[in-house]
Amino acid sequence: MKRLTINSEGDVHLLATRLDFHVFRGQKQDWPVQSRLARVLQSLGCESENWKNRENNIIREFASRIHLYEHSPIDQADKLGCCSLMQHYGAPTRLIDFTASFYVALFFAVEDVEYTGDSVVWCLNEMKIRDKAIPRESVSAPDGNERQYQYDEMRKQATGVLASDSQPEGGLLLIEPAQKNQRLSRQQGCFLFPKQIDQDLSGILASDFSCDASENDCSVSDFTGANHDKVALKVIIPSKLRRDLLPGMLWRMNINHEVLFPGIDGFCKSMTHYCGHAG
Repeated sequence: MKRLTINSEGDVHLLATRLDFHVFRGQKQDWPVQSRLARVLQSLGCESENWKNRENNIIREFASRIHLYEHSPIDQADKLGCCSLMQHYGAPTRLIDFTASFYVALFFAVEDVEYTGDSVVWCLNEMKIRDKAIPRESVSAPDGNERQYQYDEMRKQATGVLASDSQPEGGLLLIEPAQKNQRLSRQQGCFLFPKQIDQDLSGILASDFSCDASENDCSVSDFTGANHDKVALKVIIPSKLRRDLLPGMLWRMNINHEVLFPGIDGFCKSMTHYCGHAG
């Protein structure tokens, strides 16, 4: 797996233009990419063979009680839709947040101004992931939109996984919710959906894509558009650049909490920016 280190704002813009056909996840630290549901179940000491049952329980509980807090109608039989709404409100699900915007992922990597270490952005080749899940030769899109057909089929697969009581074989799906909320829309969000709850991203990449876990350094200038044969790479944001990016470049691009998190919670989080400005 290639590892690139950003050394300037120019590197950021160069990568953003060269990483088409990718989805991104920004993280404060280089933690393993794993769903919150998996982390919670591990922390609680639940046996992995019971994880699917625990997932079914929390989805059922959510669907039965969400009407007490949310007045929008919800189809209780739509487990994938339930998971998307649960993810929105912070419940543990197998969904893993990603975005189609490199800049938005960069924001989430550096948003914690109290953290002073290096951060990371995971970059996944979404074309290779959807072609692995729904082989292009099997696609029969009446309107010619192969990409949309693949995403529709991945939603069907995810729905089947959630509806089944058995644990399927491993694999990875990309989910674009059929109906997006305002936050997901502004963040250009999508979800990574591991077919097995207990698998982290590195394990899936190794088993399904033969992706070598060892990391090889590559300069940003040497990283060209001829990179689509690679399914994953990491971008490192050194601590020395954090203030240049936020509240610097990203704020000037109008990428901040107030925009990405509509509502008073996002507005209040954006006040962090003004702490660094004189009156």
